Amino acid sequence: MPQVQIFISYRRDDSAGYARALATDLARHWGEERVFIDVDDIGAGQPFADVISQAVGRSEVLLVLIGPRWMGLREGQPSRLHDSDDFVRREVATALDRGMQVIPVLLDGARMPADSDLPTPLQALAGRHALELRHSHYAADLERLLSALRQTLGDGPLSTPLSTPLPAPPRRAGWWLLAAAAVLLPTGWWLLQAGAPVRPDINGRWQAEVEYDWPNSRYTEQFQFRGEGALLQGTATFLRAPREVLQGRAEGDVLDFITHSIEVSSGEAQRQKTQRYRARLVANELHVDLQIEGGSPPHAPISFVARRLPAAVPR
Repeated sequence: MPQVQIFISYRRDDSAGYARALATDLARHWGEERVFIDVDDIGAGQPFADVISQAVGRSEVLLVLIGPRWMGLREGQPSRLHDSDDFVRREVATALDRGMQVIPVLLDGARMPADSDLPTPLQALAGRHALELRHSHYAADLERLLSALRQTLGDGPLSTPLSTPLPAPPRRAGWWLLAAAAVLLPTGWWLLQAGAPVRPDINGRWQAEVEYDWPNSRYTEQFQFRGEGALLQGTATFLRAPREVLQGRAEGDVLDFITHSIEVSSGEAQRQKTQRYRARLVANELHVDLQIEGGSPPHAPISFVARRLPAAVPR
């Protein structure tokens, strides 16, 4: 059995969308078999607690994804983190007890809990240096995390250098070199542009049949994308209501964005929900992972496929 190197610890109703995105990006550097995430690596019928314990034991680094609901706060009760059988608590406590490298990863401005807020087996976590992972700075934050992981794991077998240094020019450059540079400048600019990330072909209308994780919840949702370069704009329907695409990014074959909606429950105040989308362009389909955050009760991640709609015919 291959050695698991990176264990991603997260609470599903807090950061499942981030966990899925991070697992995908880490696998590009170290391979899928070296990254553990429970939704991928625990088969049906397997004992959940045993698999988790074995995977932590075979790992060198444990990433603790901390979002606004990581502690599992409950009204009138201690947080879920204070339950001895809470899986997040058991994962982190096991890693700390074994002296593993444990890296807290703070999501979208979440704060590091104080040691007084943590149960005794987890209080050492408060003294660990934390990194940030923000949707608006995802690429830069991810690179900082990768750099920290390389110090422990080395370069992954799938890693490639970000760039290759150009050879230094000769020390004595005559006027003819300056003239040649002027002639070749447009070609050099074109080559630099050719090496830049390519925007996926996603502008236009898309449609998907989405089945949410509550009863009788199948909806036809539509997406309208526009923008240039890495900028992603447009609208996405949630429960058939159009929502503005926010914090949109489109690079390579991947796009990320969020939308907001308002949940109104009987006898309760309104609460804002965030729909966090991550999609990959495969042929002429968008394979989408959606995490709904801030709802009551918590929601499981949802996966679906969106297909391109024909362009509207002008009237």
